[in-house]
Amino acid sequence: MEGPVVAVEGCLPVTTGDEPQGGDALRLRLLIVESNQLFRECLAAALGALPEFAAVEEAADFQGALDRLDRCPVEVMLVGLEPRDSALRLIREVNHRAPQVSMLVLGAAEAGEDAVQLLEAGARGYLFRQQSLGELRSAIRGVARGETICAPRVTHLLFSRLSELGRERRRAEKLDFLNLTARELEILRLIADGLSNQEIAERLFLSVHTVKNHVHNILETLGVNGRWNAVHYAHARGWLEERRRSRS
Repeated sequence: MEGPVVAVEGCLPVTTGDEPQGGDALRLRLLIVESNQLFRECLAAALGALPEFAAVEEAADFQGALDRLDRCPVEVMLVGLEPRDSALRLIREVNHRAPQVSMLVLGAAEAGEDAVQLLEAGARGYLFRQQSLGELRSAIRGVARGETICAPRVTHLLFSRLSELGRERRRAEKLDFLNLTARELEILRLIADGLSNQEIAERLFLSVHTVKNHVHNILETLGVNGRWNAVHYAHARGWLEERRRSRS
């Protein structure tokens, strides 16, 4: 019996003799982008023998990948380019040209922050080259369904990155808070209580002109338009709730 035929020169179907059961079974078109020819061809042969792939295409570099993608649209792109900058450039370009393509990176276990950057650029998953063919097969199906698939170490890095972004956001919000003077915070809280400029002036024994200047400074510091936008901004960051809790 003849072995599997893998489409590498044209958009030809893969024939394996082991087709999925049922006419509605999803059969994916896959593009492998890998500069190492032996590794690329071995992957193409192994994946092309599986029943879920309708076609397996190959490309050795950035331009080859774009040319192949133009001629033969695919659902999933497996990216194994080195160095990282080449993979990053390809992922960004494909994400721009063909956002419907799910990209899965096959990279080094020691990639660290590089893996996070590739995912931030638009890749849907990151697996290590040391992982098994079965894990790769499952990951390809997962990203085709819109899932994000990562090796556990990369998942840990992603959560660390999310925590870092959260800390940065909280620091930025705190700086916004600190950039307002004590008087401006007081006026912002009175605005939230529904007081007009005239009422605030009477409450704080200030001129209406002075209150208006403070309100202008508040809006400029927070980068918002309108008194109530400033109040919503402060509510979203918990500044006003903190004051009310401290009163109780």
